[in-house]
Amino acid sequence: MDLSSNPLAHRTILTVPSAENPFQAVRRISAQWLTGKFGSAPLTSGHHHLDEVSVLTNHAAYLADGSEHAIRLQLREDKAEATWRTTITAVAFEDLSALLTVGLEVFPNGNAQLAPGRPGLVRNLVQDLGPTDGPARLTLEPQGVDAEGVGPLIDVLCDPSRRMPVIVAAQPLRPNALWSTRLRQAMLQCAGAASLYALADTEAVDAFREAIGEYHRVAPGAVRTFLTEVDPAWPKDASRHRFLTVARMSDTQDRAWFGLARTVQRLSTEAPVPEALRTLSFPDDVGRRQREERQAALTSARPSEELVGVRKDVEELRALLAQADEELKEAARTADLSARTAASLEEQLHAAVERADGDMEEALRALDDVERARAEADILRRRLRDVGRYDDTVVLEPPPGVPDSFEELWERLETFDGVQVTADKSRALELDDAERARVWAAKAWNALRALDSYAHAAGQGFNGGFYQHCTSDRPGAVNWPLKQLAAVESDTTMSRWGAERIFAVPLEVDSSGRTEMQAHLKLDSKGSTSPRIYFMDDTKGATGKVIVGYVGPHLTNTKTN
Repeated sequence: MDLSSNPLAHRTILTVPSAENPFQAVRRISAQWLTGKFGSAPLTSGHHHLDEVSVLTNHAAYLADGSEHAIRLQLREDKAEATWRTTITAVAFEDLSALLTVGLEVFPNGNAQLAPGRPGLVRNLVQDLGPTDGPARLTLEPQGVDAEGVGPLIDVLCDPSRRMPVIVAAQPLRPNALWSTRLRQAMLQCAGAASLYALADTEAVDAFREAIGEYHRVAPGAVRTFLTEVDPAWPKDASRHRFLTVARMSDTQDRAWFGLARTVQRLSTEAPVPEALRTLSFPDDVGRRQREERQAALTSARPSEELVGVRKDVEELRALLAQADEELKEAARTADLSARTAASLEEQLHAAVERADGDMEEALRALDDVERARAEADILRRRLRDVGRYDDTVVLEPPPGVPDSFEELWERLETFDGVQVTADKSRALELDDAERARVWAAKAWNALRALDSYAHAAGQGFNGGFYQHCTSDRPGAVNWPLKQLAAVESDTTMSRWGAERIFAVPLEVDSSGRTEMQAHLKLDSKGSTSPRIYFMDDTKGATGKVIVGYVGPHLTNTKTN
């Protein structure tokens, strides 16, 4: 998580359909959380110093009749490594429903490695308030689904009002302690960010498969994360809804199950804030109200012509000045954090625009390639028909398209007989947890196609390197954009982090089984992940192939460290 460019580390938004006094529940749960951290929880309006570095600020907004309309509790902790700001906001409506959000912002003070997690009180809010997401209830543990309950589950998956993911797990065919432990831990971390369901037995699994179709099914022992707008009638939609097999959930060396919580919490943090919360404002009357109370007491209690009264007045004035000074300091600190937030939003907007422009350029290039391929296919079909080979113009089994994940890509590596992949599969599979995983997997596929195309050309006498291959117009050649190719790393990068770029190779390439690789293909250029494919050209060597030694997140260089 890149906190330097985006201080928002976590956000949970909960919809409570019915709550007579949601503010009382929010204050009670918040007080328990604060008491556990600091030993006390003052909930009156104003600024409260909980310790030397922690300040709690409480606000309330009122309707015209004097009843509370919204509350906000904000805890700021100015620690050495970072400023941590947790904000709890709730707003109530006339129909007794309520909205609340819990946000955590982290403003680093240096380069310390930080690992912010979801605030612990989110779990208690889910347990006590009974929030919903469309027709789905949000719970701490999976809701059991038998065969008769499959219909309502399908309704939940396809409901257009749902805005959170749905996690559906299916019990394995045989008891599996590791599977159960991992599922329980993952579900606790997903509570409040997804609705949770478990198919109770094989009858429920079969009923679910029959109802939703082959492509969207959940096999025994699998765990699937369904995003919004599920379309069971469209097979290609299934690839949006990632799943973990029972084998991966039960493999002690496989850590992909951590991605369940990471994915739904990322989606929760990125979800748009409802207008009622986004436009909510609190009058800055906390200090004013306290000053007016002090001034009223000062005026009513002023004893005439007595020294003790004058001294009391001086003490009161000093207290008012101290309070005003404290409020100015808090306002300045808040303004500073707001400025840092605004700067990060500006940076994110700029990055989003650049990424959109890049995606548009790549989409246009892909459309151009598709149109050229179609035109060439039409010409070849016409030529075959002209010589009477009509049967050869029909493709009975169309080849599969690009893979939807790195896991699928790895299963199809034998497609490339000119490329030998020695890369660590687990590093590549880490990318499947990311928002742009499908884009990266498709680009990685095209990158391997380009390397494979080059290897075949080299085997047929092409004398140039991969760079020259990408600039050639030879018929049938698969190229790669030159601006996404780096032939070498900088001297600084290699002197400081060169060890990260030593990868496995066949023994006939190097007797140690490892060698340095600097040439790499860029699958993305924005964000801290920005995946890379590192390779070495052995087309003129022992293997006659291109060796791919790494597929995974961006390695350390002068920009990432």
